[in-house]
Amino acid sequence: MTYTAVLAVLLVGAVLYFISRSRKSKPSGPKAGPASNVISMDKHRKAKHSSADQLCSSCKKKNGKLIFYAQDNGTVVGLCKDCQSKAKKRDMLPL
Repeated sequence: MTYTAVLAVLLVGAVLYFISRSRKSKPSGPKAGPASNVISMDKHRKAKHSSADQLCSSCKKKNGKLIFYAQDNGTVVGLCKDCQSKAKKRDMLPL
């Protein structure tokens, strides 16, 4: 009877050991499911961001490449080449 009790304890211990080992081998990390706020950086890097998609902060037109300036209050504005003279008049610093 003592042999069966020892054997049962060893069997339960072995089962618990293998269960804990299998849980450790599973990858534990954020799941990128539909309800998750995690964004895959691979998709973000591969996405083509064209500067033509950005609007000028002054005239609100899609004029291609923007030049970014710092305003006096610390905010950043992106201006097209047509609005560049406004930045020079206000002594804005280019970034």
